[in-house]
Amino acid sequence: LAQAPVLRLLVRCVPMAAVQKAKTALALVVSTLLLWKPTIVVMFPGFIYPSDLSTVLLVDSCINCSTQTVFAFCLLEVLVACVLLNEYVIPALFGRERWQHFDGLKKRKLVGFVVKILVRVACSVQILALIAPRFDFEKGLFAGFNVKRESADSHHRHMVQTCEDAGMTLSDAVALRAWTFVRDDMMAVMVWELAFIPELPADAWLHHLFVILGVVIGSDGQLLASRAPVQPLIDGIALFLVLGAALAALVEAAVLMYHLNHASPSAQARWMVGSMMVQAILVVVLFVALPGFVALYHLHELEGLTFGLLALLVFLAVVEVKMMTVKWAIVKSARRKAQQRALQASLIPAGTAPPSDPQPMDASFAHDLGKEGEMAAPPEDEASLALASKAGSTCMAPTEATPP
Repeated sequence: LAQAPVLRLLVRCVPMAAVQKAKTALALVVSTLLLWKPTIVVMFPGFIYPSDLSTVLLVDSCINCSTQTVFAFCLLEVLVACVLLNEYVIPALFGRERWQHFDGLKKRKLVGFVVKILVRVACSVQILALIAPRFDFEKGLFAGFNVKRESADSHHRHMVQTCEDAGMTLSDAVALRAWTFVRDDMMAVMVWELAFIPELPADAWLHHLFVILGVVIGSDGQLLASRAPVQPLIDGIALFLVLGAALAALVEAAVLMYHLNHASPSAQARWMVGSMMVQAILVVVLFVALPGFVALYHLHELEGLTFGLLALLVFLAVVEVKMMTVKWAIVKSARRKAQQRALQASLIPAGTAPPSDPQPMDASFAHDLGKEGEMAAPPEDEASLALASKAGSTCMAPTEATPP
């Protein structure tokens, strides 16, 4: 009670803006640490998971718990980080006053972009630093430490094998743990996104469901144990797909910048073109060329499974190409908007305030070609039509002012 007046005085002295900034910074740090927790605990063995390999089993991927527990923690971390980002960080990123004018769907999509970017960057670090060096085009991924084979063999010999008994070093165990964490983390994000944004179109739902089922089948040592001999090859193909999904953080970061540059349609067009270019590279290299090469190279070992894998690659590529088609429609709309603004500015006398923009170029990225086409081609208002008509009579034809 004696300190109460002092506290009230401190509240009066500290500006509310500073308090709000402190809350935002703290929420950003906590949410980032939560989403990066799997990477942190993998990079520092002994911090949470043991470094003594005689105490962990190969069948559990050298983690002293099951993959179900790993997935549950990843999902909880995403859920808590989502609450913090949605409440404190992202409204400050876009401006709280502007944020209040967004509809609920757009808010959830922007939150989804930020969450996925943070998780994908963390997964990229694990893959590039720990997992990718273990891949071999001839043998696949972790050929010497096959979890599915160990699970099947343990049933026959009625004995489990520790990671130390399997001849693993600590770096081997860390890489195998990272492979488990990366897949469960990506799966947790996709499960969360489907629940958080159920309005996603059918192709996005199918894409996420395929990935979720693939991760479950690939990470559960007891499922499809008969395929244990070729599991390293399947994991090698999955490595390229997961790496492509992780590096898609660059694609989504460019889309996020598109939304942040709402006042400049020309900047929006540039960011969206950049997103398309990165996405095209990822699709060609990591979603088609490399995994397709591995599947065809090992056609004799994979047999009929090769064609199923190729069909999955084609489906994933089609989904990505459709998304790039959506983005191209947005690019054309942004360029058209930029030309309309430039035309208006050239026809307004100096010192006169420009007319208000009746429909700002800040449409939500709908992930749906039909809906995005409607948003990307808004009807022109009477002022724009009048300006275009005036331009046609004075300097150029109306069709030259606005490209098709």
